[in-house]
Amino acid sequence: MHVSRLKHESGVTLVELMVAMMIGTMTILAVYGVLDTSIKQSTKIAGRVNATQRGRIAMDTITRQLRSQVCYSATVPALVSGTDTAVKFHVDLTDGAKPIEQHEIFYNSTARTLTERVWPGVGSPLSFPTQTVTRQITDGVVQRPSPNAPVFRYYAYNTATPPRPATLLPTPLSATDLARVAKIEIGFVTLPPGITTLTFPAASTLQNEVYVRVADPNDPAPTPTCA
Repeated sequence: MHVSRLKHESGVTLVELMVAMMIGTMTILAVYGVLDTSIKQSTKIAGRVNATQRGRIAMDTITRQLRSQVCYSATVPALVSGTDTAVKFHVDLTDGAKPIEQHEIFYNSTARTLTERVWPGVGSPLSFPTQTVTRQITDGVVQRPSPNAPVFRYYAYNTATPPRPATLLPTPLSATDLARVAKIEIGFVTLPPGITTLTFPAASTLQNEVYVRVADPNDPAPTPTCA
């Protein structure tokens, strides 16, 4: 009986073995493809969430600062200077117990950062001699396309009826235009960590608008004024 069993020729042929190996290989490759796609998609989603969160925090910080603008005096406007990549203004973030400050928010295209700088007000008459704070708001920032749209745009009221803050002012803002600004548009793109190209699908574009506090949009003939 034992000898007969050893002489039995039933089993797996070479062709069957090769077919089985091919099927197994295809199955493994299919599973690997699904796993690879899943990991890539998870990375993209995580990157977009990171970029969106950082962008929203940065936008909230910038808009809160700009909405806290105050006039230096009846004749000196809230804005100190304004360019495509930087805006400097007088601000009061206290209950009025401390002197106002000058804040500047600027974009560095080389470092791809948004940064805030602060000059406290001192003395009487008030002056702003020394910068005391430099704080990075966020990194991984690039300008919007079309091409390189400014981070900051400044608008004055037009002559329509009713007037609208739709007249785009040239930059850098002149001394006259500093007092005319009624609305500031902020826009930028945040990239996921480790990404340097704007074409990456997880990039997050953010845009917002801030009305200057001294401009009353309900006025039938609105003119920003500190008087």
